[in-house]
Amino acid sequence: MKVCHTDRNMFYQVLRRAFDQLRLRPRVLEVGVLRGDNAAQMNQALSPEALVLVDAWSSEPYLDYQRINAHRDWVVSMDDYAEYFGGLVSEQSTFDRLYEQTCARFADAAHVQILRAGSREGEQQLRAQGVMPRGFDLVYVDASHQYEDVLDDLMRYAPLVSANGVLQMNDCCHSEAGVRQNLGVLEAVVHFIKSSDFVPVALTNTDFSDLILARRGSPALGVVHRVIERSRVSYVAVPDALLGAARVQGPGGKISFV
Repeated sequence: MKVCHTDRNMFYQVLRRAFDQLRLRPRVLEVGVLRGDNAAQMNQALSPEALVLVDAWSSEPYLDYQRINAHRDWVVSMDDYAEYFGGLVSEQSTFDRLYEQTCARFADAAHVQILRAGSREGEQQLRAQGVMPRGFDLVYVDASHQYEDVLDDLMRYAPLVSANGVLQMNDCCHSEAGVRQNLGVLEAVVHFIKSSDFVPVALTNTDFSDLILARRGSPALGVVHRVIERSRVSYVAVPDALLGAARVQGPGGKISFV
């Protein structure tokens, strides 16, 4: 696994070169969309053949988050992030606005499909549409960050990743800010790796780290590694088994394995 001194946007440049070498115009799926900022970045960087966006745009998962964490006095209320969401997460109108913003953003993009559905329902709808056996070349998982939900999404969507495809995770780190949100992404990914043939390829050395995963022995695994090695991205290679020990330490969001 390469710990890269770069950000998510550079990972998209790496993946674009990798897909070019694999002679793929990628099909991309994002689970968890919000207002479509990351989807727009992927669309610009990867020029995908298809871009599918799945999100419930519902206040219910956030109300569940509040209920599940009500007894944890170290976990902050999601309504503390009202500025980020553009309104209180306890109000459905906040998510209706986010959905409308996303639809407007991609209104002229014929290759973009927007599914207003939860993770489970979205996966079922995609299968019913016949996305298999081709599947998706990049599946970006950024929905609920609670441990059980992340693990569910990984187990559910990994089979939709194409033979030369990759998974990418958002907020895959342990940090003080993450503890205040009871993030379970890193722990769920470690569990998933033990239960699948996916391995970590590259991790951003940032405060809310992105992680690329590929199938063990797949062409994509070797190609992504070679693209990073031949790029200007600075990195340190560490054993894959250290992923679970990664944590953000000190100012500037530096990753430590100590």
